[in-house]
Amino acid sequence: MNHLIIYSHLNPMSFTKAIVDKVEEVGSQKGDNIKIIDLYGDKFNPVLEFPDIESMFMGKETPKDVKEYQELVTWADHLTIVYPLWWGQMPAMLKGFIDRVFASGYAFAYTEKGPEGLLKGKTAQLYISTGTPNDYYEQSGMLDAQERIIGAGVFGFCGMETNITFFGNVATGTDEERKAYLDSIS
Repeated sequence: MNHLIIYSHLNPMSFTKAIVDKVEEVGSQKGDNIKIIDLYGDKFNPVLEFPDIESMFMGKETPKDVKEYQELVTWADHLTIVYPLWWGQMPAMLKGFIDRVFASGYAFAYTEKGPEGLLKGKTAQLYISTGTPNDYYEQSGMLDAQERIIGAGVFGFCGMETNITFFGNVATGTDEERKAYLDSIS
């Protein structure tokens, strides 16, 4: 299986990176062909600019950096997206990646029958870590909101079957809790 891991965290010693390392280890043991996109390491430009709009809606050529990432997404059968939840949202770097790479005409299209996902047949696993305990996010409705917005509203909209796993209390939890999270990745 072609497996693309996309992650967004500026600290290479973060728990986010530990998740990426574990996903890569497990995928390698399964025989996956793995490629990794490190958005901060790549210094990805997350700003949606007019050339992006021109390529999506005006028939112009896709910007080179976006095209290279789209080729990786096209290559992949399965995507793993790993990021921390900051202020109840994904990091701006990842949001910009989605805005630019999962573009109209590439990841979805508007048709006479409504929007159509163009990435059907691909699957996505999201690992979202938070400093806040999962109980708080469950009670506040934030976990359900993430499922709807990210699972259905982003990747589902593009035709992908998506699963989301939350790892809460990462910042103040124990080493044993974080180890158990990593051990749960299969």
